[in-house]
Amino acid sequence: MNTRRIVLAVVAIGLVTITIGSIIYYKVGSDAATTTLASAAVPQRVSIVNGLTTVMLDTAIQAQSGIRSEPLAATNHQADVTAYGTVLDLQPLIDLRTHYMSAQADADATAASAAASRMEFERNRILYQDNQNVSLKTYQTAQAAYLSDQAKMQAASTNTQNVRATARQQFGETLGRWALDAHSLQLERLLNRQEVLLRVTVPLGDNVQIPATIQVAANNTQRAPAYLVSPATQSDPAVQGRAYIYRTAAPIAVGTNVAAYLPTSTQTTQGTFIPASAIVWYGGQPWAYVQTRPDRFARRPVSQHTPLDGGFFVTESIAPGEHVVVRGAQLLLSEELRPPPGTSGCKDPECD
Repeated sequence: MNTRRIVLAVVAIGLVTITIGSIIYYKVGSDAATTTLASAAVPQRVSIVNGLTTVMLDTAIQAQSGIRSEPLAATNHQADVTAYGTVLDLQPLIDLRTHYMSAQADADATAASAAASRMEFERNRILYQDNQNVSLKTYQTAQAAYLSDQAKMQAASTNTQNVRATARQQFGETLGRWALDAHSLQLERLLNRQEVLLRVTVPLGDNVQIPATIQVAANNTQRAPAYLVSPATQSDPAVQGRAYIYRTAAPIAVGTNVAAYLPTSTQTTQGTFIPASAIVWYGGQPWAYVQTRPDRFARRPVSQHTPLDGGFFVTESIAPGEHVVVRGAQLLLSEELRPPPGTSGCKDPECD
C-alpha cells in the first residue's frame, strides 16, 4: 500500500514538472517571436555607407526636431603662427606727455622773458652809449637780467630736449612723437580708449616677417585686426623675443594677455569653414553631419589642424557646397547612438 502511494506521488510530481516546463517554454518562445517581429517591423535607422556612419531620418521628424542644414561656402585661409602679447598701460605715456607740456611751457615762458630782457638791455645800452643818458648801474642791471633770462631759457630748452629723448628711449620714435604732439589724433584715440596699444612678442627662432596687420584675440573672443605702430623699445621680461607695438580698436582691458596671429606668407589655402554649431564630439574628436540625401546624414570627421574662431577650417572630408547640419547635430548623434529596440548599451568608445 505504501509502495503504491509513493509511486503515485512520483508520477504526480513528474506531471506537474512537465506542465510547468511546457508553460515556460511556450512563454519564452512567444516573447522571442514577438521581439523578432518587432525588430523586423522597425526600419533600419543607422547604416554604414562608404565607411561612414549614416543616419536616416524622414523630413517630417527633421522639421519637428528643428534640424537644419546649410551649404558651405569656399573659403581661403592664410597660414599663421601664434605669438603672445599684453595690453599696455598708457599712464607712463600720459605722465611723459604732462612732463613735456610743463617743460615746454617753461621753455616758452623763459624764451619770452629772455626776449623782453634783451630788448630792455639793448635799449639801456644804446642810451648809456649816447652820452650816458642812463646810469651805468641801470645799464648793468638790464644786462644781468638779460643774461639770467637767457640762461634760464637755455636750461628750459635743454630740459625739453631731454624729455624728447626720454620719449624716444621709452616708447620709440612713433609713440614718442604722438605723445609730444599736442594735436595728435592718434594719441587722442588712445586716450579716449577708441584704440588700445599692444606689445606683441615674437619668440626667438620664429623667422617671421613682421606684417603691418595681424589678428589678435583675448579671453577666447573673436579675432580683431591690429596694426603695426613700431618696434618696441622694451621687451616683456616674461617672454624672450622680438617685441613690437600694435594698436587695435578691440575693447580689451589693460594688462590682458592676448594671442596674436601672424601670417607666415602671402599664399592662401582654399577650403571651407565648419562652424562650431555644426560640430559634435565623439570618441575624442570633432565630427559634422553632411546631408547626402533629403533623409540621410553622414557623420564625417573634421580635422583639428586649423582651428579658427567659431569653428574649423578644413581642406578635406567636407567640400564647399555640401550641406552641413548647423542646428540639431547633437540630436542626430543621439539618434545614431540610441540602441535598437530590444537591446541596450552605449556605443560611444568613451563609455568603456
